[in-house]
Amino acid sequence: MPVFDLKITVKSQRGECAFKYKEGDVFWVRGGASPEGLCMTALAALMPAISVLSVGGSFPWEPDPDSTCRACPDGDNPVVFEVRRIAESEVGDGGDNGS
Repeated sequence: MPVFDLKITVKSQRGECAFKYKEGDVFWVRGGASPEGLCMTALAALMPAISVLSVGGSFPWEPDPDSTCRACPDGDNPVVFEVRRIAESEVGDGGDNGS
């Protein structure tokens, strides 16, 4: 079974994130490896989406089968992330993790 690479992008952030994430920050999941620079709390919140999208699955309620949005569970300082399955031709160099 192929494992797809994923691009995780910060779509919005309110309050004060302890890791200083800001809109536009990008993290990569490549070959099933965890994204460098992503905090454990965000990774835990994103893991269900990462698991589904990386193996070609999708969420039937999402308009785009290649992406979904999830939020960090910190209700006082929410960070919203988009997790997007990307085509091989779209894979970046990984140098833009934003953290």
